[in-house]
Amino acid sequence: MAALKTMKGQPVPDIQSMAALGAWGRNPNHIAEQLTVKYCKAPNLGLPEPYMVEVPVLAKSNADCAVSVCVRQIAMFLPHDWFAWMGSDDLSDEARELVTGFGALADFWEAHDRDDPKLDKNPLCKQRDMVKFLPLVVHGDGGTFQRTDSINVVSMRSLLSAGNVGCSQLLLVALPKACISKSTNLEQDTMHAIWTVLVWSFRALFEGQHPDTDHLGKAWPVASRRRGVQGQTLHPEKNKAFIFALSGDGEWFQNEYKLKGSSMNECCFNCKADKSDIPFNDFRPDAKWRSTTIKHRGTCPTEHLLSKIPGVVGETFAYDSLHILEEGVAAHALGNCFFDFVLKPGWAGTQDAKLRQLFHKVLQQYQELGIDGSNRIARLTLANFCNPKSKFSNFPCLTGLKARQIRYLVPCVLEICRAEEEPTIAYTQHRRACLQHLEEMYQCMDTGLLHFDKDTIRKYQRSTNLCLQHYTKCCKICMGQNFMQWNIVHKHHLAAHMPAQAAFINPKYVTTYTGETMVGFMSSLAHACLNGTPPHLVPQKVCWRFRLALWFRLIGKDFGDPAEEE
Repeated sequence: MAALKTMKGQPVPDIQSMAALGAWGRNPNHIAEQLTVKYCKAPNLGLPEPYMVEVPVLAKSNADCAVSVCVRQIAMFLPHDWFAWMGSDDLSDEARELVTGFGALADFWEAHDRDDPKLDKNPLCKQRDMVKFLPLVVHGDGGTFQRTDSINVVSMRSLLSAGNVGCSQLLLVALPKACISKSTNLEQDTMHAIWTVLVWSFRALFEGQHPDTDHLGKAWPVASRRRGVQGQTLHPEKNKAFIFALSGDGEWFQNEYKLKGSSMNECCFNCKADKSDIPFNDFRPDAKWRSTTIKHRGTCPTEHLLSKIPGVVGETFAYDSLHILEEGVAAHALGNCFFDFVLKPGWAGTQDAKLRQLFHKVLQQYQELGIDGSNRIARLTLANFCNPKSKFSNFPCLTGLKARQIRYLVPCVLEICRAEEEPTIAYTQHRRACLQHLEEMYQCMDTGLLHFDKDTIRKYQRSTNLCLQHYTKCCKICMGQNFMQWNIVHKHHLAAHMPAQAAFINPKYVTTYTGETMVGFMSSLAHACLNGTPPHLVPQKVCWRFRLALWFRLIGKDFGDPAEEE
């Protein structure tokens, strides 16, 4: 093949290099691996390399293709490697601050209330250099990445980072569920092996030093780059880090972290509320569960391996507004309001006409309230809040909408409820009051800083309690009228616990929005890495490509060849 040249007849090295892949295109099956080696695995990218660890996975044997538990190598990133990279010269000062937020660390600890129960008997408080610990948020969840499989993604970010997800959310592991072995025999449990490595790395992060040995206690190989830094401090200024918050949805907390959840009779890990003697759905000031709130005092409510990470205590498990409010309280409240307007007597016309009228009113409120187009819904159907085939046989709840869209529907529907409120009908007053106090909760989170002031704390607590109490009033009125409306679920109880967390950190900063976005990114990336790849090998491809992508975002000034940079 003739050399590729510029208009002046000079060769174009990068184009020639790309064109030469796969023996100049004669072996196209080799191109993907050559690209990975040339770019993703370039030794001078200045980012951590994946850590290869042997774990039990579900894999097909070569003989009869039967699926069985086998030991295979899985690629993952180590938290302490990421932290060491944060303090390295590979990052510019601007990029380092974007990822870490170190510039706000002193202010964070100065503003943080030392009465935070998270600090009560926490090993962190025994550290003389506590103010040098960077607070981290660790997120875990699963996401669909192909028709028959989903992927478990665990990632972390600095609580103080101002960067977007692409720059601040750091991948730890992305593992397809098709290869995850779940077993009571811990030696054959995949996630137990993964968490063993993560715990070892988080302990090193808490101590602020590169480990002397690998996670099995074995000496580093002579050729390993980790052998050259063992025992050295992770950060040049001796900063360290700890897990300030563990975020995730209720399913992840219950299934992965083994916390009490919605499918259990005793359904709360922060109090003794249950579905019988101590009702979880009682939101009165003297509700029985309120007197049973658990003070963890440095202990962890689960025996999961996480409990062995210094600094992880009961209060580390964060309440998440995305799943508890947007997809919980707000979704149920708005769904019931839509049900009232469209399916109950009041507005003139057919149900289709009422639905169109409702959507028009929502669009009008979007305009009047100045809500950004990215937060608006594009259409509204009956299926978004009820079952069209059985409209009165199921509790209304918003579905098929993004969480952020649900959040910005609240002020719109609140204005509609105000216009429809009738002074002589208690139900319409409670309905409006429920949404009004829900919007006040959102306003506290949106306008508040990392730490609420005392007035905001009181307002948030009051608004939460009143929102849930008015919701309960609506539920009782509809039950008396034989309408299946205003269902009270486990998420309402979790919302009642959120003010306790909000007293020490704005819930907005420990929500799962960034983590969920990361899961979406990794699901798309994993799907692109399939191409006949066995599930247990997908993490390796994902890790290498994530490494290159992060280099482009934070270090690479252009899309040149990182392997040829000086």
